[in-house]
Amino acid sequence: MAHQRTRSWLPVLSFAKAMLEALKDEGTYNPRKNPSLWLGFILGTGVPIMALVSGAAPWFKVLSLTAPLFWGVILGAAGRVGMNAKQERDIMAGEVRRVVNAQREAEARVGEEQDKRRALESEREDVLSELKLAQAVQATLEPQPIDRPDVEVVGSNIPTRFIGGDYLHTNVVENRWLYLVLLDVSGHGISAALVVARIHGMVRRLTLTKKRPAEMVERLNRAAQRLLQHTYFFITAAIVRMDLATGEAELSTAGHPEQILLRKEGGMELLRTNNRLLGMHDDPMDPDEPSVRVFLEPGDSIVLFTDGLYELLDDKEGQILGEAGLHERIGGLGGLEPQLLIGEVLQELADFQGRSEFDDDVTMLVARYRGRDS
Repeated sequence: MAHQRTRSWLPVLSFAKAMLEALKDEGTYNPRKNPSLWLGFILGTGVPIMALVSGAAPWFKVLSLTAPLFWGVILGAAGRVGMNAKQERDIMAGEVRRVVNAQREAEARVGEEQDKRRALESEREDVLSELKLAQAVQATLEPQPIDRPDVEVVGSNIPTRFIGGDYLHTNVVENRWLYLVLLDVSGHGISAALVVARIHGMVRRLTLTKKRPAEMVERLNRAAQRLLQHTYFFITAAIVRMDLATGEAELSTAGHPEQILLRKEGGMELLRTNNRLLGMHDDPMDPDEPSVRVFLEPGDSIVLFTDGLYELLDDKEGQILGEAGLHERIGGLGGLEPQLLIGEVLQELADFQGRSEFDDDVTMLVARYRGRDS
């Protein structure tokens, strides 16, 4: 009950406090800004008039002369309270309008951002669809495994994105000549994949016409110069032609890392020529040794790969695998079937860097010679 009585007095106390503040406010006594001051003064003039005509006591007549001033001050203060309250209401109303407008603007911006996000999501889905289609198209360029009595060939191409710049091609011509072609277009993604698509037809024609590896390097260099002019791209290459009747293999590389010949009984030979990058020079050929020859015994394997296999970073210690590290891991795998060899190498690389995703295109091509009579 006492609490309810206290609450009932709150408006009176609040008004009294506002009156006291108004009495201290200079604006209360400004007749130009506070019409209530005039109204109180006018209403108060009736008191001395009535005192004078009513025959009141002299002291009351004198006291009544202060009534206009008293009522002017009281009504002026009350008017000032009203004006302050109105100003506060106006300020509050303006703040409410500002908040409402800000909320509407925020909602409009959120709506715009949502529309933009939906548009971006739609564009992203379109791009992903296009990339998946491009991936499917590029997959048609990858050779199928070869499994013959005299040779077994398996390739693996893992692009960092949907499509990449590594290209591999295998072909057996006239049931005798095995071609292994591995190209690495600098860069990643769509631009590198477009170069791969353009170069595929020429590679196939060169193999079907039984060109030797050094001649293929020269022809591909001229094509690369046309394709890559006005760009900073270049191509590295490793090309092998193996005579399946004798086991003799001829190899030419151009700006490519050392490739590997694995002996069945153990041992590893590094294969490379000093021909230069394709697309950068009019004549990339090493005049002294444009190609090298080796002989494979049954069970020996040629391993072609791109630099993505050894330019790996150990996520824990920050060390780079390097060519020596790759050679160490491949050197003990002689005699393995190509599919098992590729699987072992990829697992070793994943273990080294601590994850299975690669930051560069990773491509391998393994050909295991079985011999003519095997």
